[in-house]
Amino acid sequence: MLLSVFDREVSGLIFQGERRMQILIYLVSENHITVKQSYNNILQGLIYQFLDRLDANWLHENGFVSGNRNFKLFVFSGIRERGKIDRKTKTFEFSNRISFYLSSPVDWILTQFSSNIIRARKLNLGNNSVSVESIAVMKEQTIDSDSIIIRALTPIEVHSTLIKPDGKKLTYYYSPFEGEFGKLVNTNLRKKWKAFYRREAPGDISVKPLFSGIRNERIRYFASSNGKTLIKGWVGRFELSGDKELLKFALDAGLGSRNSQGFGMIKIAADWKNQ
Repeated sequence: MLLSVFDREVSGLIFQGERRMQILIYLVSENHITVKQSYNNILQGLIYQFLDRLDANWLHENGFVSGNRNFKLFVFSGIRERGKIDRKTKTFEFSNRISFYLSSPVDWILTQFSSNIIRARKLNLGNNSVSVESIAVMKEQTIDSDSIIIRALTPIEVHSTLIKPDGKKLTYYYSPFEGEFGKLVNTNLRKKWKAFYRREAPGDISVKPLFSGIRNERIRYFASSNGKTLIKGWVGRFELSGDKELLKFALDAGLGSRNSQGFGMIKIAADWKNQ
């Protein structure tokens, strides 16, 4: 549900008096928009580009710290529209209008990004010249129960780094059907809470997949200056149970690891109260 929509003419009015959790950004181009299949880093770069420079540098290099972990505390979706895949060039081709979600419990991340990008006349999205058509501020998702049904818009992933007998490192990605998956999701969320609020989280959450088999497994690549990283995660519907405030925080910050790379963005399933 939209709370408000704004463009350059009303950019000074954004978020007045409202708690913001999530925004929906619409980009348009004069031509079809083409991006590589592993485009998460392009959206991530766009987010950092339109934060204030000093804050962007601090967030990228340091972020919110809990113990030996640091968190960026934002998460974004993939491009919501359906694109045409070109397997030869390994690209997606979309129409001239696309959109994606950005979510964060940190007010200034959403405020700075929205205020800065809405003023940009033209910007580059990969090799595409695009402009901002509008930004929709999404109404806060109300939680009045200690158990909700959510849908993962992007894959939720948690992993462990193992050492093989030859000394080489191996990344093991957990399945939702393994007990360690729920434990790591809970531990990760509690650490993010502590990094943001500087106090212990109010209890724990449990995660239950509402599907079976491997059809909901997704393999993605994240491109960086060091090459591509293969990442395995899971989409679909899950039941989350726990403290209401912690559940709200999960909706804001994302579930699992690599949220700032576009993994673990969740929304309340539209029909969850009818389950």
